[in-house]
Amino acid sequence: MTKTQKLRDKKIRHALTTACESIKHSYPGFAYLTHTIDFKNETKSLKVKCYFEDDTAYHESETHFTQIINIITAELGKINLPIAAKQISFLVD
Repeated sequence: MTKTQKLRDKKIRHALTTACESIKHSYPGFAYLTHTIDFKNETKSLKVKCYFEDDTAYHESETHFTQIINIITAELGKINLPIAAKQISFLVD
């Protein structure tokens, strides 16, 4: 990983951590999120997985997935990294 990629990775992790903390605060039962990315093609390769503690928390938050996507999109937008809704998935831990 180049120095530039390391700096970019740090910005992405910070943006997603901020989004995660915001989502945890707003949606009980949200556990964490993870991401994968290929720095050679950031926009198309970025995938974010959002995990909920259990099925109950998942189903209670289902109607709020659009708001959760908006939080993630907004934080990544601050670092000029657009993400499509189809690149964000919701799972149970």
